[in-house]
Amino acid sequence: MKDYLLGLDLSIYRALNDFCGWNAVLDRLAVHGSSIGGALFMGIIGALWFSPDKEATHRRQTIIIMLLAVALSLILNRALSTMMPFRYRPMYSVGAHAPSFEWHADQENWSSFPSDNATYLFAIAAGFWLISRWAGLLFAAFATYIAASRVFLGIHFPSDVLVGAIIGIATSIAVNREVVRQVVAGRLLALEPRYRARFYCLLFIALAEVSGGFPTTRHIGVAIVHLFVPYDATRAHGNPS
Repeated sequence: MKDYLLGLDLSIYRALNDFCGWNAVLDRLAVHGSSIGGALFMGIIGALWFSPDKEATHRRQTIIIMLLAVALSLILNRALSTMMPFRYRPMYSVGAHAPSFEWHADQENWSSFPSDNATYLFAIAAGFWLISRWAGLLFAAFATYIAASRVFLGIHFPSDVLVGAIIGIATSIAVNREVVRQVVAGRLLALEPRYRARFYCLLFIALAEVSGGFPTTRHIGVAIVHLFVPYDATRAHGNPS
């Protein structure tokens, strides 16, 4: 059974990656598609946060809990990645077709399994789904597109993004409980009328970090870790030897 699943994983990867380099437009959509993620995320947040109706408080609480869920999902992702054997990215372990233009993947020295991109994107999609079915479906479509692009480019195996998506969705649903909304989000929202400028300043910083999967926070964290743990260049360049 294990061999069958590994073979299926590789077959799906090959089926997607075989199209890489075939068409320049398709390649650029895969490479640069994630650049619209921040605008899409902030646009949906703005529409949900500032819609004036009787459900506004509940929506705002769910959005705050969603930010917490994204952070927790990435922590779980990294914990699982650390406990599991290191998995080299498919472009290094089994090879990959390259795009039709010069491109270098911006990757951290982390295992391919599970995909952190899929984790935080689907955690966001699940959070939006709990507020608005249409917003959830829209962002889930975008998350699927980005996840497929990562496989297309040889950055991840299909199982990497599948498990990452499951972690993100499960965490978002598990954290979004009434008691959590009241204790955490309710108390934070109570500060908004009293400290409006500071509240939105910190909220926008948090949203900016969440929209990209905490890029600044992760870079700072990695830098701190490498103060104590030597950097493994062989993993960064995909050398399995």
